[in-house]
Amino acid sequence: QKLAGAHRATMAQSIAEIDAALKGLGYENLQVANCLIMCRPKTTEEARQWLTDNAASSKEQIAGQLVPSHWNSGADWVWASAETPFEIGEVVILQRSDGSLKFGLLQTKDDPQPGVHTIIVAYGEETNSVKAVPANTVGKLTLEGAPPPPANAEAVPSEGVSM
Repeated sequence: QKLAGAHRATMAQSIAEIDAALKGLGYENLQVANCLIMCRPKTTEEARQWLTDNAASSKEQIAGQLVPSHWNSGADWVWASAETPFEIGEVVILQRSDGSLKFGLLQTKDDPQPGVHTIIVAYGEETNSVKAVPANTVGKLTLEGAPPPPANAEAVPSEGVSM
């Protein structure tokens, strides 16, 4: 039994399994999100070690950081549409005028007008740097590949399944 548990700890786990395990251990959403984004752990133990080593980390530290060059559009993040659901405080991706990609934090939705989100692009000691951008220019993190199609999309039957 003990050996099986040790073997399981070294097997790769899904992001959802790691996320649930960390939250079950009492880590806050903010800490878990930063760990999953920055560490890209393969196991809960790897994530716990990163969180221990980076105990003071929070999502605020990620705002303004460059997106890792090995991240790919469609796999690690997707460009959102005006209808893409976001949560206040969610880590997002923005493309800068020079073409580089940086992380930001969603501060408000549909503000200052519908279809425009305000993103924190850097934190300062006295004030934060914010930018209002069209919703469809904001990247949504996927962490495990592109999100499923919207619920109202037409269903395509799987091969081998008769309708």
